[in-house]
Amino acid sequence: MTFSPDHLQCLRGLGYTETEARFLYLVVTYSGHFTTRQFLTFTGLQKGSMLDRFTGRLLDQKHARAIEYARNTRVFNVFSRRIYGVLGKDNLRNRRLLSDELIHSRLLILDFVLARPDQHYLPTESEKLSFFHEKLGIPLSVFPGHVYAGIKSLSTTKRYFVDRFPIFLIGTGSGLHGSKDLPTFTYCDCYGRDLKPFLHHLRSYQQFLLRLPRFEFIYASPDPAKFERARRVFDRLFSPEANESQKSLIRYFVVRNLWEEQKYNSVTREDRDLLRAGNVRYAAERYQSAYRTWLKENGSTPDSDPAPVTGSVLQPPVFHTQLLPSRYDFFVWQAGPNYRTVRRNHSSRDGSSPTTTFGADTNL
Repeated sequence: MTFSPDHLQCLRGLGYTETEARFLYLVVTYSGHFTTRQFLTFTGLQKGSMLDRFTGRLLDQKHARAIEYARNTRVFNVFSRRIYGVLGKDNLRNRRLLSDELIHSRLLILDFVLARPDQHYLPTESEKLSFFHEKLGIPLSVFPGHVYAGIKSLSTTKRYFVDRFPIFLIGTGSGLHGSKDLPTFTYCDCYGRDLKPFLHHLRSYQQFLLRLPRFEFIYASPDPAKFERARRVFDRLFSPEANESQKSLIRYFVVRNLWEEQKYNSVTREDRDLLRAGNVRYAAERYQSAYRTWLKENGSTPDSDPAPVTGSVLQPPVFHTQLLPSRYDFFVWQAGPNYRTVRRNHSSRDGSSPTTTFGADTNL
């Protein structure tokens, strides 16, 4: 995790200490919302005067509002344009009053980042586009995103990675088809509910992820009972097919090379069918990169050993799980598992905190 000295100085200029400024930077960047437990986790302190001074300063300067839940449970929403402006993040939706479902998700995301503070994150859309599009050459057409209608009736804007789940890079120490950084994607899931939202998320990312030479994925949740089911969902979409083999892949390489060299007399009707199917089946960047490597080292020699070239691309992406520290039961204790579709936060006229009637979170 890197903090811009200029950004921290700007936050200190608003009256916050160095530690408070660092925490605020994380909140603004990844969630827009936080609980007192998360602040104490970040500082390594117990409840005390530092916490009271920090939250009091946020509220007194109208930099944040407290969303009240049952039994004095509060979630703080940092909403001030002044805070977001000095960090150059005016366009983030984190500052808005969000639905309870989105607030829940943002708190889980912040828990994930607090548990892994030393990773090299790509927190902004521009940083993600710079790495995946400009550096790796992934076409924008396969990027996960959402199209928003503009103010003018016919104008639209597509924004990418709008779910804001953390993405970070791990240095591999060896070339990754032009990059030494291994991208790791995450999904932070709530306690108890089914895996349909996770499946929908994977499908929205599938075409993009399949273009990457390699990647890893972390499924994070406070519910360990979902880990194995989540792994099976992931494997259905990203594991190699049961009949995948080095032999079939190298045969596709041979036929493709013959076709590109216009040696059509050497290509049978069966080969043409194999080529058409292979162009779809092996469209992912890891296969394209393997083909270029094989072509450089072996040409169209069918008897060459394919293992050094094809072995790595036939390996499935690495799937990890991570246990998150809090369930945030107050979101669903009384409202039930479908709270995300029937309950919404509402801002008051004077900007003070909205209230809900959920039960207490015993994990805070």
